[in-house]
Amino acid sequence: MRRFRRYPVAMMLGCLLMCPLHGMAAGVLKLSTTELRLVPDQRQPALYAQNTGDSPLYLDVEQTLILNPAEKPEQLLDISQVPNPGLLVTPNRLVLAPGQKYRMNIKTLVTPANNQVWRVTFRPRENVIVQAQVAEGVSAPLSVSVGYGVVIYQNSATPQNHP
Repeated sequence: MRRFRRYPVAMMLGCLLMCPLHGMAAGVLKLSTTELRLVPDQRQPALYAQNTGDSPLYLDVEQTLILNPAEKPEQLLDISQVPNPGLLVTPNRLVLAPGQKYRMNIKTLVTPANNQVWRVTFRPRENVIVQAQVAEGVSAPLSVSVGYGVVIYQNSATPQNHP
């Protein structure tokens, strides 16, 4: 009976020894939240980006205004195209060292007349490219880029239905 109790422990140790102890070097993005609500005259919440991986992480940060919240397909307007943006998230490029945590700058420039919904997307600058060979010898590359998003609800000064 005692011999069978040690069997799972021995199997687990064997699996650990067969697996390599080092992983692929990669930056891993962790965001503090996926949703923020900015209410006038209240303390502004914080947004942190953290690299939990073991290599540097190079990020492009995009800010867009959602013109038709809760509808499909979404109509997005880049911050550079918004005539008088009420919100600014900076920086638009970010480098995070392994283990580094960075607080994003979120500035309310003006309180909007109506509630607004913003999307901030963090895109790693490294792309995964998969190349496959077909029978005829023609390659078919596939590029994968993953973006991590945060939705920011910017409330107006007058009470309205929340988006």
